[in-house]
Order: sequence, then structure tokens, then C-alpha cells
Amino acid sequence: MSDPQIEQKISRNVRRSVGIAVLRRLRRMVDAETEQEAKKSALATRLAWAFALAAVAAVLWIAFR
Repeated sequence: MSDPQIEQKISRNVRRSVGIAVLRRLRRMVDAETEQEAKKSALATRLAWAFALAAVAAVLWIAFR
């Protein structure tokens, strides 16, 4: 092989390696974002249940007072 062919092959392999690393990093970022959204959703659900129970307790307290 001539020198330009070797350089071309090395360049192609480097770009491939860098591209794969970038895709892995993006995937980790997406996974972290998805996990954070799931945690927010769970917290919102718990808060909604807590407010609903507080509302029911308030109505029962007013009704039976």
C-alpha cells in the first residue's frame, strides 16, 4: 500500500472510533434523561395521590363535624 492509502485507512478508522464514542455518549445522555423523567413522573403521581387523600379527608372532616 502507498502512504496516502494507509493515511486514508487510518483516518477512516479514527472517524469510525470517534463516531462510535459519540453515539455511546449520546445514548448515555438519553438514558439519563429518560430516568430523570421517570422519577419526575413518579413524584408527580405521589403528590397527586397525597392531594387527593387530603381533599377526601377534608371533605369527610367537614361532613362529620
